[in-house]
Amino acid sequence: MCRLVVEGISLAVEPRGGMLADLVIERNGHRLAPLHRAPWVQELDAMPADAAPHLAVLEGDFFCAPFGRTDDPAIPAHGWPANGRWQLEGIDVGADGSKTGRFELPERVNGAVVSKEMTLRPGHPVVYQRHVLRGGSGRVPIAHHAMIRVPGGARVSFSPKDFGATPTTPQESDPARGRSLLAYPQRFDSLADVGLVDGRRLDLSRYPWAETQEDFLTLFDPQAARVGWSAAVAKVDGFVFFAVKDASVLTQTSLWMSNGGRSYAPWSSRHLAVLGIEETCAHFGDGPAVSGGDNDLSRQGYRTAVTLGGRVDVRYALGAIPVPDGWSEVMDITVGGGKLVLTDVSGRRETVPFDPEFLGDR
Repeated sequence: MCRLVVEGISLAVEPRGGMLADLVIERNGHRLAPLHRAPWVQELDAMPADAAPHLAVLEGDFFCAPFGRTDDPAIPAHGWPANGRWQLEGIDVGADGSKTGRFELPERVNGAVVSKEMTLRPGHPVVYQRHVLRGGSGRVPIAHHAMIRVPGGARVSFSPKDFGATPTTPQESDPARGRSLLAYPQRFDSLADVGLVDGRRLDLSRYPWAETQEDFLTLFDPQAARVGWSAAVAKVDGFVFFAVKDASVLTQTSLWMSNGGRSYAPWSSRHLAVLGIEETCAHFGDGPAVSGGDNDLSRQGYRTAVTLGGRVDVRYALGAIPVPDGWSEVMDITVGGGKLVLTDVSGRRETVPFDPEFLGDR
């Protein structure tokens, strides 16, 4: 396990699956641990024999290539970046006290070499992540699979989206194994008005919105978007989670809503109030054949995979701050001039330092 520690923030990188683990942010006298860890992580006998390796260490955030299905029974779900054992190449210390862990994946993704960089900067409540895929061939769906746990509930918000949709099939269709409540498939204009399988419509921007359910949907960025953001205000749990991305590469935001809706091992109806805020470029959870091919979304001009063969640079940063007094919902996030500014619907703002070179001039 590789640990990175600087003033105000620390984390570990679990080599199995390259999981971002044990994230702790200390700010304004508060100690925040906003990311989720599955309840079975320390249970050695909890995993079924056929489970993908990443499930045993499910925590925080991890990189997927391909995202979802792999089309190859020899490759586990979410691909080798989420299931292989990453090798530490070194830890670089910057003149400003920053620390960058550099990792490489022994396995290849369609022939591509995959590297990972995790950077912490003193006083920045932010984890800067960069994955680079070099060489290879074909087209592959990708994602960052960040997860928060909000037993006290959260209000989520996002940079502008064109529309939202659910995939063709639900997460769980067998009542003996679990339950999904959304209508599949559907397309909707706003997360505040989404259809359920029973015909009702709900505002899903407040999570959890039901008990005992397992659901998935995707929100699509405008095709010209360059920077995208996601946020969750968890007032009871005491944090505001935020993430920013290069939206020219990660072209969607997918929400995995896991609230006790799976009864089989290792889930066993105990995976509660977990929200995956996953920045994706995929055709839902479909494999490379669908996501990388001619599909209903790509025909409309939406990117659902990245093209290998040269260099694919994936930039994504996440962080958290204590909930400021009076905050209820993030209305906007802007990045520039060495700072990240979060604005609440009340008009109040919070500013945190942000690496001006991370997303470049966008």
